[in-house]
Amino acid sequence: MKESGIKKLNNLTEIEIDEYIDEFLSYLKFVKRRADSTIYEYSKILKNYKKFVLKYGLNKTCFFKYLEHISNLSQRTIKLRIVVLRSFLNYLYENGEITGHRYWKDANTRVPSETPKGLTEEQLEILFSVIDDEFDRAFFNLLSTTGVRISEALSLKVEHIIFNKDHAELIINGKGNKERILKISKEYANELVNFANGKKYIFSKTDDTPYSSRTMERRFKKYVIEANKRIKKMITEENININYLNATPHALRHTCAKRLLNSGKNIEEVRYILGHTTISTTGIYVRSDNHSSLLDKI
Repeated sequence: MKESGIKKLNNLTEIEIDEYIDEFLSYLKFVKRRADSTIYEYSKILKNYKKFVLKYGLNKTCFFKYLEHISNLSQRTIKLRIVVLRSFLNYLYENGEITGHRYWKDANTRVPSETPKGLTEEQLEILFSVIDDEFDRAFFNLLSTTGVRISEALSLKVEHIIFNKDHAELIINGKGNKERILKISKEYANELVNFANGKKYIFSKTDDTPYSSRTMERRFKKYVIEANKRIKKMITEENININYLNATPHALRHTCAKRLLNSGKNIEEVRYILGHTTISTTGIYVRSDNHSSLLDKI
């Protein structure tokens, strides 16, 4: 890198950094077709990183000072932030804004393998018993029965429901703008159409604009609190042993995955239903079931 280039990167103004970030986010949105929720998370992380760039410059020192700053966070949070910074810095590198050694490429993003935590059938029953809002009940039921992501459910339109002679299909717009088709009953498809009540989006506000993922996550959290109150009462008054819920809406997707595998569907079918890119991702759900079966025989 030329000396003038080094000096420039070490003395970036806030406007220059914002231009880099805005250009990168536009690239993600319009070229890579990333979801709005992804753009939002990337924006938050990069705006936090900007404080370090203003102090140290866009260089190796800045990168390692930031890693030191986030070192007390969870491994998964650290991984996400490193992935975002790698993507951002690679973009600048490939567009000639940064040259020389790519100091960010060796940052370790491996995290301990963890089995996704779904809900037991008993926990699921208690959760839905406290969901008294018709909209929320229908929305979270879709997540638990089809395994769609929360963003996929919110973007679902009536036109995405296709009726056939003996069944119906849901066209799901998944990660990376990849479509997949889920086979559902005609009865359930009619329920969804009737629930939309003439609106374009199945799950939307009265003005037919979709809710945000954060809104639905907050609603879910409220029901988890109510479900745990009911569980506490069952434990103390009825002496029933049930684990408390510690879950987000994504746990409903995990619950669906395990239910599908337990029903006899093969792993490739489940991979397609969930929209996983690789079968190894779906395999996480299988490992714990095999392990528990082994323990049952001891």
